[in-house]
Amino acid sequence: MEYTHQYSWIIPFIPFPVPMLIRMRLLLFSTITKNLRCIWTFPILYC
Repeated sequence: MEYTHQYSWIIPFIPFPVPMLIRMRLLLFSTITKNLRCIWTFPILYC
């Protein structure tokens, strides 16, 4: 029983990383799509 109580403090902190990961993924997705747009726009405009 003591083993369970020893690590019970971590349970409230488990949900925090999930929204952080989602936010980071959205930020990275935005950056990647912006870069791809720039890469594809250059040849289209100057061809």
